[in-house]
Parts: sequence; structure tokens; C-alpha cells
Amino acid sequence: MSQRRSKLVIIWITVLALAALIFVKERQLAKSQEEPEGNRPKWLIPIALEEIGAIEVMRKGQLHRFERDDKGIWFYHGQQDVANAAEHAHRADPLAANTISQAVAMFSRTRKEQPIPLQPGKDEYGVSRPDILIMVYNPKKTEPVVRFSVGIVSPNGYSRYVLPVGATEAVTIPEYQITNLMAMIDAVSKNPLPTSPAPSKKR
Repeated sequence: MSQRRSKLVIIWITVLALAALIFVKERQLAKSQEEPEGNRPKWLIPIALEEIGAIEVMRKGQLHRFERDDKGIWFYHGQQDVANAAEHAHRADPLAANTISQAVAMFSRTRKEQPIPLQPGKDEYGVSRPDILIMVYNPKKTEPVVRFSVGIVSPNGYSRYVLPVGATEAVTIPEYQITNLMAMIDAVSKNPLPTSPAPSKKR
């Protein structure tokens, strides 16, 4: 019981921290939207939040999938192979769903900061052999709308180099966006809600 409570406390702390961060960034976003059209920021993700059905994050070889169900509720899908797909189940976890929803909402509003030309044969920004890959999907689609190769942190520590796969140049984005996604993964994947046990067979 105490272990369960400890997990809930960790998730609640994460939710509150994300909520505070989102509040600050939403204030900044609202202010930027009041500027003239020519000064509005360019979004990293080409589709709106409502059009995102799933996000996959490959971190150091481990895949984490976050998916929205038919009711619009986010859940941690994790890794799932074909052999175990039939037995894989999910239960709604309001705390985890809120954590995921807030993190995805914030990431959907990521702004491009600066274009970074790439030199052939060089990987000075870490985008050719990244530790992190991000894929964004429309609902119930198997092919991602966009893929991002996430490179290293900029020298000033405030930005992160990101390469949209297929693009000829990288861009910088606010580092807190990647930090936020990693915190969401740690909070949800390390404290998952157990799946429902299979019903016992009556003898």
C-alpha cells in the first residue's frame, strides 16, 4: 500500500510541475499570438494538437508510445510486439492521462528558433546519430506525419538541435520541450498502472 502511495505522490508531483510550467508557457504563447501575423512563431509540428493521435519516443534504443483512445484520453502504450498484442490490455489512469496530455499539449506548441545549416559528412549537432527520435502520428495511422532526430543541447544550454527527418537543415527549439518529454516518460513508464489480470478459468 505504501509503495502504491509513493508512486501516486511521484505522479502528482510531476503533474503539478508540468501544470506550473504549462501555465507559464501558455501565458507566453498568448502574448505572442497578439503580435502581428508576420511576427508569429513557426511551429515545429505541422499539425494541430487535435490531429495528434499518438507520439512515439525512442530513447537510447527503448521505444515509448503514448496514444489517445477513442474518447480522447491519453495512455502509455509502451512496447508491444505482434505475438503479445492480443493479450495486451490497458486501464484508464487519470493521473497518468493528465500528465501525458499536458506534456503532449506543450510539445505540440514547440516553436522553431533558428535554422542550422548542416555540413555533409559532419555531425557537430548530434542529429545524425541521435539518442532520441520522436515520431508524431495522426489518429489510427501507421505512418508518422513527421519524424524528428533530436541532437545535443546548444552551448548556452537553452536550446536543443533537432532535425526533421528528410529536411536539409536542422533547427533549434527550446530545451525545456525535450526535458519536459523526458520527465513525462520517466513519470509514466516507471510508475505504470498494472493491466487487468486475465479472468481465471472456472473448473
